Amino acid sequence: MPYSLENIHPLFIHFPIALLSTGLFFDLLAVILHREDIENTGFWCMFMGIISCLFSNFTGLMIFLTGGSFSDLLQFTHFLLAWSATFIFAILFWIRIKLQVDFLYSPLKRCFYFTIHILTVGMLFYGAHLGAQAAGRI
Repeated sequence: MPYSLENIHPLFIHFPIALLSTGLFFDLLAVILHREDIENTGFWCMFMGIISCLFSNFTGLMIFLTGGSFSDLLQFTHFLLAWSATFIFAILFWIRIKLQVDFLYSPLKRCFYFTIHILTVGMLFYGAHLGAQAAGRI
């Protein structure tokens, strides 16, 4: 069946991977070049990446529940990493909105924010890798 969840989920998962990693790239580039327009691009990439995470996580959950149960979810590392990364990205986005002015004047806060952001993108990539393994794609 061409429109099963097993075929639709891979279409959704590429959006958060691309948007969140590109958003990080634009954020770092904005700091290096001191360009507000590039920072705005990173902001919107992060926002749309978080929205797309919800869709990809939901389709992944639906696929999992076709063959498993809720009690098995905590043993599935891909699930934990995907939802943890989504949660951390949402917190980073909230911090970004609340502490926007502080980032301009506090290199320590900016460094801490980017460290967490980079680690979370790495977590997202590793979770995607585990999902591809679980699906038998690699």
